[in-house]
Amino acid sequence: MDIAKTKKKSQAIRRHLIDAVRSGRADIVAEACEQFGITRQAVHRHFTHLTREGFLEALGTTRGRTYRLGPKRQQSGVYALGAIAEDRVYASDFAYIVDGLAKNVQGIWHYGFTEMLNNAIDHSSGNQVAITALRDDEWLMLDIRDDGEGIFRRIARLMDLGDPREAILELSKGKLTTDPANHTGEGIFFTSRAFDFFQIASGDLAFSHDDKYEKDLLVHLKDEAGGTTVNMLLSPTTERTLDSVFNEYTDAETLDFSKTIVPVRLALYEGVQLVSRSQAKRIMNRIERFTSVILDFEGVDTVGRSFVDEIFRVFARNHPAITITPFNMSPEVQQEVARVAGPGAGVPM
Repeated sequence: MDIAKTKKKSQAIRRHLIDAVRSGRADIVAEACEQFGITRQAVHRHFTHLTREGFLEALGTTRGRTYRLGPKRQQSGVYALGAIAEDRVYASDFAYIVDGLAKNVQGIWHYGFTEMLNNAIDHSSGNQVAITALRDDEWLMLDIRDDGEGIFRRIARLMDLGDPREAILELSKGKLTTDPANHTGEGIFFTSRAFDFFQIASGDLAFSHDDKYEKDLLVHLKDEAGGTTVNMLLSPTTERTLDSVFNEYTDAETLDFSKTIVPVRLALYEGVQLVSRSQAKRIMNRIERFTSVILDFEGVDTVGRSFVDEIFRVFARNHPAITITPFNMSPEVQQEVARVAGPGAGVPM
């Protein structure tokens, strides 16, 4: 007996049964028997398994038993990037994952799914994308993988950055797009903050945001992978709304995306300290697109005077309409900032 082949067939049968229940097709048992060449008893064994695992719920007696979707949902598929639209893939295959959940949860799920799939369609230069979604009692999980160039390499190439790691710093600021005529560059930023956990990986690097710790992280991966992979987690009982996420970074009068928080530690590569004006300029790159900027110095123990002067004197003088607020400063960093910006600047750790 080929165990792998048997397992693959079982998975195909169970996917077929779930899809049949979801679409409300009649005489599901007879249809499965004919399509897979199995007995009615075998079909019912698969139904029992799906019910026990929570993917389906059984209604009625044995003779007249029917099934409906259970609290656990799972869906996966591989799609040709040149032949799909994100809204159609969502509506046909993945919207049912959040059926029955609160409207705010459905809104976040819909937004994150369509934004990340659209990025793969428009920017990856790949051929296909693999999507997997799972819902259980604890989490909604979404995984989107394309076989394209890789997001960090693409950003570094098109923006003429010296290191793919700089692309992660730029992503953390928001308003980053390599196609400004057609995109605002807000999708990744707001998706990363709407979900409980967000990670986008390419090559041997990953940009990660964990809402629990309110941190953006640069992660070095052990193995280098091609394309781009996005992993997202959302609590099915979250009270967070898209509007609350948008409002946190939006001007109340103009409704513009006007505020950003820059995790300065993302510029701290291995063995490097923040001492130069060039490093400061990379930190402040594209900051003129915002009116309120919080520089989060958590994880940064010391800074050089040239670095501080470039931000708090030179940049501040040239951009008087932008409010720069340092935050989470160590005593050493606070001392250097105070030399330039004044003793009351920012919030210490």
